[in-house]
Amino acid sequence: MLAPDPTPTPSGGGFDFGRISPDPAAVPRSDLFYKLANAALFLGVISAVAGLAAGAIAFGIGPIFGAHIISDRGKSMMWKAGLVAIVVGSATSIIAFLLSEI
Repeated sequence: MLAPDPTPTPSGGGFDFGRISPDPAAVPRSDLFYKLANAALFLGVISAVAGLAAGAIAFGIGPIFGAHIISDRGKSMMWKAGLVAIVVGSATSIIAFLLSEI
């Protein structure tokens, strides 16, 4: 294909992305999305707390029975569950930061 003759010149500054913002009212049944997101957040927090509790139990009971490997795994499980709890708990703040206008 040949280039168009004459070559078009760019006009204006292009599309203004600053005027675009999320509009929950434009989405049908947006309340359902928020209910699903809150349920996922609740399940994430519950599973992180359960992992933290299971790690604490393994860390505490492991040395009593001479199972130091289980104790070490329980300690690492507590660290991982703690980090997951922080990430899941701050997910709404992270999403709000990403959607905010800079």
